[in-house]
Amino acid sequence: MRSLLHVLNLSVQSPNRPILHDVSFTLESGQVLAITGESGSGKSTLALSLTGLLPPGFQTNGSIRLEKTELSTLSERDWCQIRGKRLGMVFQEPMTALNPTRRIGTQIGDTFRLHTTLSRREIDTETRTLMEQVGLSEADVSKRAYPHQLSGGQRQRVLLAMALACQPELLIADEFSTALDARTQAAMMALVTRRCETQGMAVLMISHDLGLVRRHADHVLVMKDGACVEQGTTASVFNAPRHPYTQALLTMSLHGAARTPLTPLPVFTAPL
Repeated sequence: MRSLLHVLNLSVQSPNRPILHDVSFTLESGQVLAITGESGSGKSTLALSLTGLLPPGFQTNGSIRLEKTELSTLSERDWCQIRGKRLGMVFQEPMTALNPTRRIGTQIGDTFRLHTTLSRREIDTETRTLMEQVGLSEADVSKRAYPHQLSGGQRQRVLLAMALACQPELLIADEFSTALDARTQAAMMALVTRRCETQGMAVLMISHDLGLVRRHADHVLVMKDGACVEQGTTASVFNAPRHPYTQALLTMSLHGAARTPLTPLPVFTAPL
């Protein structure tokens, strides 16, 4: 394994307030790093930072390095050479991430057209193979279908196919399995895991599902209020969490608290 992604002291400021505070971590090839925490903790902002897709007016500080390439200073033209090729992204909301006016087969094929020299026939073959791998062919989904004709889970699988098309070094998946049933979720995670094992792809997985995180992640980073409050191997975070927030998160998510009074947590102030 080799060190692939290095994030050092990453901070993000929106036009109105700070969102991320000095987030640092390293991800090696072939590994899965899970980012977890409650809604509003900054997980999706972190993902957008790593892909150069923050909204206008947002400012970043710190370093984001994909091997020897410093991403934080790239121009949009340079980003277009990396997104889809070295870095694949599965967005949280598949309906807004897909173009509603274009067929799904065309959208999957666009990745090959932008980043490879494959012929039209080869692109068609690769597109069909990807649709089979993500289970769309098994569900009788045609590559001529439009996004509105698919279920939420099927649209998520289209995004996964697009993200995996050019065999990226890094896959960033933001809640990509939320609309999938248990069987399909297991199949998609098996596909991603095989890519990690055979191609050395690294995965940054953003998820509220701590059961999924525990089964598939090698390392976990816990976020609250835009800051990393705890990180470590999955075994250490789940078996011996150090931070009170992590302890409460695991208790609520994995064990439930339907009959247990809720204990308020103290306010954790992130450094500005």
